[in-house]
Amino acid sequence: MSKLSGFDAYEQSWDIAAKRLGSILGFNLLWFLGSIAILILLYHATVKANDSWGAFIFLSILTLLVFSPIWQASDICEYGIQSKESPDVMRMPIVSIILARLIFLMIVGLGYLAFILPGIYLHCRLSLYLPALVRTPKLGFMGSLGRSWSLSRSRFVSLYSLWIATIILKPVSFLPFGLGFILEQPICGIAKDLMFLDARDNPLRQCR
Repeated sequence: MSKLSGFDAYEQSWDIAAKRLGSILGFNLLWFLGSIAILILLYHATVKANDSWGAFIFLSILTLLVFSPIWQASDICEYGIQSKESPDVMRMPIVSIILARLIFLMIVGLGYLAFILPGIYLHCRLSLYLPALVRTPKLGFMGSLGRSWSLSRSRFVSLYSLWIATIILKPVSFLPFGLGFILEQPICGIAKDLMFLDARDNPLRQCR
């Protein structure tokens, strides 16, 4: 019975990206430019209009934290694995993604504030909500978090390795002018999707 590790998922996501590198770079460049446009709008609404750098920084971080899963969801829809035997109907339920992300940030943030280890645990257990939503939009935002919690049972070590791989890749995001996001976002999204598919298609037997 397969049990994909986070490092395996990242390696496979790089392989998937390498096969369609030109397409992925072009597709994600558009999303990158969209994020820059959002930051420019926030700058004008906060710094230019009200001379408030604090508001700009806070709103920029919050907006990018919410924008990130929408961006990753687009990559899962565009480049996620789809079998001919059982094709998934993949969509981007944007409102559900935003709501799930906000609840995810609240729960995980409280975990990190309480102590870093509970934060890591909660982060790993809930990290599959995004592919769950993209592949099963009818779940809704709460259902996607519940689905992630259910699928991640007895898979904490595998998802912890995904968390480590994500942390290792993060410096790529800060390449000149933030252009590393063009690679980091699709790799991260596809890796989460691979972990979700492995957990969904290879459920672990639970001891009773």
